[in-house]
Amino acid sequence: MEVKRRISKEKYILAFVITAVVFILGLTLGILFDNYRLNVTEEGVKQREVDYLSLQLQYLYLTTLEDNNNSCNVLYTAMQKSIKDISESLEKFNTYNDKTKINYEEYNLISRRYIIDNIRYWLFSKKMKEECDMDVVNIIYFYSEKNCADCTNQGVILTYFKKLFGDQLLVFPINVDYEENEQMISILKSQYDVLNYPTLIIEDRKYEGIARSEELKKIICESFKHENEICH
Repeated sequence: MEVKRRISKEKYILAFVITAVVFILGLTLGILFDNYRLNVTEEGVKQREVDYLSLQLQYLYLTTLEDNNNSCNVLYTAMQKSIKDISESLEKFNTYNDKTKINYEEYNLISRRYIIDNIRYWLFSKKMKEECDMDVVNIIYFYSEKNCADCTNQGVILTYFKKLFGDQLLVFPINVDYEENEQMISILKSQYDVLNYPTLIIEDRKYEGIARSEELKKIICESFKHENEICH
């Protein structure tokens, strides 16, 4: 009987050791993958910072040239690329953020950086539109992942119109869930009196609640300075 008990005890110990090893291995791999994703995201943040500084320098340089129209075209192309890079990087980051189990604080900081990037490119686009007479439509999209049942659908609709209008439509998403840590969100919300989500600010005009496809297309088309062939 003692031999059987000893064998049984050894089996339990072996099972415990194997379980512990598997758990530790899984945890270690999780940490490694999470840190890898975080490093990739941080590299993207550094790249966008340099891109924005370069864009500012291009603006200062090109505005000194006599051929202002050509300068505007060059600068607008550079700005479009930067905004496109932010959008693609944000989609990848959101995927990483959903999977993180460890680096919550680091991801929160990077989330704030995306918001700040979107706001400053929005401001840059407004300035470009004024000084270069660009016929583009700017949209700030206030949304919440925690307290907004319609925000997912609004995001899908905006993505559709972004693909439809291409470079003529610029969308700058602002996740209000980070308002407690990012004061610029509060400033923008106060400026446009944003109380509900989703809310769109289209060329400084506020539209609360979900904007359906037909309604949004009409608003976008009316916001262009000249007739747009896509609107027909």
